[in-house]
Amino acid sequence: MSKIRLIAWVTAITVAFAVGASAPALAQPVSSGSDAFWTFQPFIDPGYFNPDFQFFAPAEVDDFGGEEKPNTGLYVTFDRTYVNVSRPIDRFSFGSGNQGDFTWGNRMEVGYMKGDPNGWQAVMWHVNGPNENFSNADFIERFQEPTSGTILNVPQPGAVDSVNNLRMSSFELNKVYRLKPYHNGTILEPIFGYRYMNVRDTFQRQQLLEFPGTAGIPVFPIGDEFLQRITHKSIFENQLHGGQIGARIFRQRGHWMLSGQVNFFAMANFQSLRIINQQSILNNPDLELVDLNPEDKINWFGAGGDINRQQAYRRATQFTFGGEVRGEASYELTRDVNLRVGFVFLDLGQGIGRGDRPAFNNQAVQMSGVTFGFTVNR
Repeated sequence: MSKIRLIAWVTAITVAFAVGASAPALAQPVSSGSDAFWTFQPFIDPGYFNPDFQFFAPAEVDDFGGEEKPNTGLYVTFDRTYVNVSRPIDRFSFGSGNQGDFTWGNRMEVGYMKGDPNGWQAVMWHVNGPNENFSNADFIERFQEPTSGTILNVPQPGAVDSVNNLRMSSFELNKVYRLKPYHNGTILEPIFGYRYMNVRDTFQRQQLLEFPGTAGIPVFPIGDEFLQRITHKSIFENQLHGGQIGARIFRQRGHWMLSGQVNFFAMANFQSLRIINQQSILNNPDLELVDLNPEDKINWFGAGGDINRQQAYRRATQFTFGGEVRGEASYELTRDVNLRVGFVFLDLGQGIGRGDRPAFNNQAVQMSGVTFGFTVNR
């Protein structure tokens, strides 16, 4: 494991140095003084661009479809994402033919572009799920109400097994350069930066054991006395740090702008695995319908809750590489505000821990789906 840790760290540091060394070579020449100071400085005074805050001014569109000048200044984008997240290996997904599950997320980008032209951007993306589970012991508890003799059906909690429970958060800080437009008006923006990702996978297996009534315990016409739930649960957390390189290409004609972006990244993944084994007592609902005081309930069945809980921790390091592809079509409503729709594909090629064992720490994760949102001055 020490070799993997060394390789992961060397890769992350090498990519970071490569980003810093390559950026000046692709940058456009900048003037001395304040412009030179801001070239590699991600923070800037908002007043630098002298904004007029006329976000809803009429769109400035060439009626003859001529070349549109790209925007400069501060910009913001927000997208709602709906993506399909791949499941772990078949052992965890019950051999299902459905290899992924859909979930929602949010993506936001904040940055600026100067007229040099270069700028900075911060990108945040959070995917809250999916949370797909399989209930392997749902049943209805039937018993007779003591006073009226009515037969009641009460749903009992089943044993729940996880199928695909994963959350992902991503943060990027990128340096962006804008090259001169090509002859057809297409513009290329190289991107270099740092990326952090947190990928958390939750794994769970449960069993329900039923214990019937015995001598000395109040007898019920129908039903068991209590249930014991045995839970095996683990949380595999992946903390990824590294560098990325990519490019965005876009072209605007009239009210429409088409854009695409490709990023490649290499990261060191510092993993932690938390394993929990516990046993819990679930009191039978029959106890609520008989004349038995709380102390007797505790004496007969226990107070409920966890009666045995054990935890274990494991740590490991992996090397992760992958890429991201995005494409959007946006429509210019006003001078600064666009509505857009697109697609996204994210591939973590290896090195992701999923499941309940340290040996399962080198899996892949793919996310693909659609995006829709708006931009301001992008």
